[in-house]
Amino acid sequence: MPEERNQSWPEGDGQNVVFVNTALIWRAMEKVQQSQADFQALLEQADDPAVSYDLGMRYAQGDGVEADSAQAVHWFSQAAEAGDLRAVDALGRCYLSGEGVELDPPRGVELFRQAAEEGYLPAVCDLGLCYEGGDGVEADPARAAELYRQAAEEHYAPAQCNLAVCYLNGIGVEEDEAQAVEWLRQAAEQEFPRALSLLGVCLENGMGVEADPVQAVSYYRKSAEKGYAPAQCNLAVCYLSGVGLEQDEALAIQWLERAASQEFPRAQSILADCLQIGRGMEQDKERAVALYQQAAEHNYLPAVCDLGLCYECGDGVEEDKARAVELYRQAAEGGYARAQCNLGFCLLNGIGTEVDEAQAVEWLKQAAEQEFPRALDLLGSCAADGTGMEADPVQAFSYYQQGADLGYPPAMVSLGLCYERGQGVEADPAQALALYCQAGERGEPAGACNAGYCYLVGIGTPVDPAQAVPWLERSAAQGFPRAQSLLGDCLQAGRGTEQDQARAVSLYQQAADQGYLPAVCDLGLCYECGDGVEMDKPKAVALYRRAAESGYARAQCNLGFCLLHGLGTETDISQALEWLKRAAERKYPRALDLLGDCYWNGDVVQRDDQAAAAYYRQGAEEDYPPCLASLGLCYELGRGVPEDTAKAVELYRQAAEQGYAYAQCNLGYCYLSGIGVQADSKEAVIWFQKAADQGHARGQRLLGRCLLRGDGLPKDQERGLSLLQSAADQGYSYAQCDLGIYYLEGRYGLPQDDQKAFSLFSQTEQQEIPAGLYYLAQCYEQGRGTAPDAGRALSLYRKSAQLGDEDAQEALKRLENSPTPQKHTGGVLGWFRRRRGQSK
Repeated sequence: MPEERNQSWPEGDGQNVVFVNTALIWRAMEKVQQSQADFQALLEQADDPAVSYDLGMRYAQGDGVEADSAQAVHWFSQAAEAGDLRAVDALGRCYLSGEGVELDPPRGVELFRQAAEEGYLPAVCDLGLCYEGGDGVEADPARAAELYRQAAEEHYAPAQCNLAVCYLNGIGVEEDEAQAVEWLRQAAEQEFPRALSLLGVCLENGMGVEADPVQAVSYYRKSAEKGYAPAQCNLAVCYLSGVGLEQDEALAIQWLERAASQEFPRAQSILADCLQIGRGMEQDKERAVALYQQAAEHNYLPAVCDLGLCYECGDGVEEDKARAVELYRQAAEGGYARAQCNLGFCLLNGIGTEVDEAQAVEWLKQAAEQEFPRALDLLGSCAADGTGMEADPVQAFSYYQQGADLGYPPAMVSLGLCYERGQGVEADPAQALALYCQAGERGEPAGACNAGYCYLVGIGTPVDPAQAVPWLERSAAQGFPRAQSLLGDCLQAGRGTEQDQARAVSLYQQAADQGYLPAVCDLGLCYECGDGVEMDKPKAVALYRRAAESGYARAQCNLGFCLLHGLGTETDISQALEWLKRAAERKYPRALDLLGDCYWNGDVVQRDDQAAAAYYRQGAEEDYPPCLASLGLCYELGRGVPEDTAKAVELYRQAAEQGYAYAQCNLGYCYLSGIGVQADSKEAVIWFQKAADQGHARGQRLLGRCLLRGDGLPKDQERGLSLLQSAADQGYSYAQCDLGIYYLEGRYGLPQDDQKAFSLFSQTEQQEIPAGLYYLAQCYEQGRGTAPDAGRALSLYRKSAQLGDEDAQEALKRLENSPTPQKHTGGVLGWFRRRRGQSK
């Protein structure tokens, strides 16, 4: 293993401020003058082989004379011919590197061998390097190790160090970390800087010795203080991370600057990382790029990759994605896994290059072979989606598992999704939650968000909003938009935390600013309803439109609804239907239900029962309760589909079991009336109760009537009337009509009160309930609770009759044939009996 060499401070850009120390300058000038004088003295003794060697070294290093590699070779050759083994070895290095002489590695090996045979230990070590690297001779790691051992046993520290590296990496010998440490200790006893540094590495990582970070730092410091750049860099990393000593970013930067000044590429790269984010020093992305460039010129692959990232993102340099791809490719072809992964990602997504999924997968596989976790996660996605390879959920699971086993949080999240959805493995929601929590605890915002969501909806755990909120807070604090949106939902409803609609709006805004479409839509809903912000329906419409135009189905549906009803914008039926249909194409169930309603009601488009049933069916296939219930009504009434009351009951039940109150009412009514199922008033009451418990007005009315009549449960007049009153207070016209009749007749313990009855019937007028209109007309005809008004009565009878009320039709005939008002002969009770249960 070639040892690292110190290099001179790189030339600056002329922009640095220089503080002049005149005394230091005078001393330096004196040293230069002395060196030049020494050089002249050496020239006068050039016949001495030792002097010739020294002259060669001075020409090689530019010491007292301008550097001249050809002159260095001349003097080395003269000294070598005189038998100076140092010169023989130095001349071998020149032939090996081509400095001052034509490149000739075999000649270099020959010279090393010549000096080695004379017992010159540096030459023995250099010869070992040639065998290790295959320079000028066929590679033979075992022979290299033998040569290192030969020199090491003679206490030559560089050879001891090289032999230790062989043991650490299994080069020419069986891997043996304990043997490596022993040889490093022998070299370290000679204060050999590289050995001190490598011994620190072993102590830090517990290689061949019990881990001791404090002792590791001690060795790094000894080596660093001797000017050894790799040790300076290692010591800096310890200061950055607080390994073996107290964290001190300022000191870390000082050591990185010293190592970088020797053009040590790893130090340049780490120093650039610090400059990139302003760690331990002021942020300076331009200087970071310059340092990455310097390290990349040494072919330091991490820096080549980081430089590519700068070009990809435009950090400290003008964005140039094509250049980024070139740099990734350079590092990838050098075997650097992170660059292979980045290159694969670019090829997958067409970043700076054309999309090439097959090539992308090949690069990702190369990175995965080096156990680079992000590549494993991306390969898992490719296998799951069939991108660049055949879809294989089991293989995808395997890739995610490997990434998770390496501690990569995003792979843990991906693996959790497999367990949650049963993709490539048997579904295990509890294991999914455990993985999400594990990823979240390691700082992965998606993991924390998913964990919060599991607690919110009960995936792998009982529903527990109070447990959900801390996970969502953790993720939202990292700026993860989905978590911000979900946390906003919790704050909006006071779920798992104290209600705070203003903060909810703030979180929706933060997520919306990142382009998270659900939050854009939620923010629109806040403006539409005035929740946590001043109501602004036009602003709501603008937000819905923004998300809708980006293809978000819920926003498309909301926008369609606003256009349908003129909320925050002018009514535009054509545009409304267009947006609803766009959402429906994405199988958004509420849009399917709304479109079904449009065709069912025939108020904004021509009535089309078959089209309505088709939309409801699509929504039902998505298991959307309103569509299930609406499709059930189609089957019950035979509208758009053949009448099939049993099928209707089945659909009502599916929706009712999901807690949908409207369907619970319909299912209960079917049991009460024996529609599609054997009549069972007790079962009916169970479903009415479920709906009433949700505050559903129709459920309260139906349950109240059962209590008054004793259908399916004991009579309870007080509770029955209370439920009817609750439904009426919600504006439910049928309950208002019921109570009006009871007051008109003084039934169920209510006093006979014409005025109260008239008031209740009047409340039903705008809803155009046929029975309500009929009884309101009767009040006007008979002067009950109001002054008699035959004209008003006639108008109301006519409207009720047009809506199909038979009693109103009879009354209309009677009035049209006789100018004298008469009492209705059918009686309230007769009407009530005819109409029981007709409203659905």
